[in-house]
Amino acid sequence: MSASVTDVAHVWQPPSGFGPVILALHGRGGSEQDLVSAAQLIAPGGGVLAPRGLEPQPPGWAWFAHRAIGVPVDASFDGRLAELVAWLEAAAVAYGIVVPMTALGFSNGGMMAGALVATRPELVDAAILMASGYRLPDHITARGGLAGHRILIAGGADDPFHTAAMMDAGVTAYTKAGADVVALRYPGVGHTITREQALDAAAWLTAPAHGNTV
Repeated sequence: MSASVTDVAHVWQPPSGFGPVILALHGRGGSEQDLVSAAQLIAPGGGVLAPRGLEPQPPGWAWFAHRAIGVPVDASFDGRLAELVAWLEAAAVAYGIVVPMTALGFSNGGMMAGALVATRPELVDAAILMASGYRLPDHITARGGLAGHRILIAGGADDPFHTAAMMDAGVTAYTKAGADVVALRYPGVGHTITREQALDAAAWLTAPAHGNTV
């Protein structure tokens, strides 16, 4: 599947230093602007590639249609994933991005971030899942790309949309798939990304790969 970088509305900020390029995937109903500041905090001096979701979801966009929170429509998920992969390949060429990238995904965008690692780890080899440690569809996990790759799952203890049970199930599934998982839970935090979470993600990004769950 071929694509052009102009096919998808997006933000591109080239690296200003030696930091990595962060692929920022917003949440349901959001836009390409939503995670730019968080990505800059996580990787100072790095680049930011922030595409707009491919699925209309008023008041903004999403990455795929879903049946319930954390439960995608498989046909939509698979189709949108393939479209995003094709677009990322085009963007990497157009902007001279050195791959693999690290994905930052919030909520709905986090499922797509994890799926990118599972499917194309040579394109996206690590993911920061903010309020989005949902279990991926089994056929996506079975693609095998997660094995040996780093996944950070950060969730608020008071998040009604990404509950403790959902997060625990995701941590278990990612770990079983062979990912190097670090899971962080934040008391008093809901469905959002806090500065503390972003700074913890920055520390994780530069730390050696040794998974543990907190």
